[in-house]
Amino acid sequence: MRICCDFHSHTIYGDGRNTPEEMIQAACALGFTDFGISEHGFLDHYAYSETGTFGMDEAAFSRYREEMEALKEKYRNRIRIYTGVERDGMGPKQEADYVIGSSHQLFKNGAYVMVDESEEILADAVNRLWKGDWYAMTADYYRQEKQIAELTECDFIGHFDLITKFNQDYRHFDESLDAYLEPALDAMRELNKAHIPFEINTGAMSRGFRKEPYPSALLLRELNRMGGTIMINSDSHRTDTIGWQFETAARLAVSCGFDGYYALLPGGGLQKIRF
Repeated sequence: MRICCDFHSHTIYGDGRNTPEEMIQAACALGFTDFGISEHGFLDHYAYSETGTFGMDEAAFSRYREEMEALKEKYRNRIRIYTGVERDGMGPKQEADYVIGSSHQLFKNGAYVMVDESEEILADAVNRLWKGDWYAMTADYYRQEKQIAELTECDFIGHFDLITKFNQDYRHFDESLDAYLEPALDAMRELNKAHIPFEINTGAMSRGFRKEPYPSALLLRELNRMGGTIMINSDSHRTDTIGWQFETAARLAVSCGFDGYYALLPGGGLQKIRF
């Protein structure tokens, strides 16, 4: 059940620690056949930086694409490399080999809130903007997530339930209650109409926030019943977390009824790889 591809990773062009070449070299050392770097697209109204923005502006994006093209050529006999972008629903459309559609930010009562910046920031926002009602906040998140395929024109859905990053052991809200599940499943049903995969993402595990991948087993079982499809990605931000706990993610997928996962093809498209 060895998985030799990973299409969600970040570098010093965004919030990662390593250069694109260092990440590619690490993927080669793991014996990967395919590796994608999916740097964050531009996002305005970001409260946690000096510039008030996040991700790559057009100048940085141009440099990123040029460097990636050079690396594709340099490593073409060792590994297939893909230039990706992780677009947020509130960001512009920047063209790349592939696009991940993700919701990182909400807008509520005149304020922008990053849902995955830190537990303290999110808890404070819930208290201020949603009057302490975590279920109201998660419902707003899924109303936005429901549109992410249309807004980003993505090739697959990134960390669908990112809103649970700081909710290990249900410490803020119960993910089994209808108040949480109904808007989540409504969004999942709508997104599944786009016939694109949802990624199983191990990034919060490698950073110590979660013990299990996104999405939860409960949501994955429902996705399987809907006839949905999956990818498996690490959302790695450094060389030593590429392919993190892919065996765990694969076992989770099988336990939820999936018989395989999807990978990108050179030049576009997807192929199914069976477990």
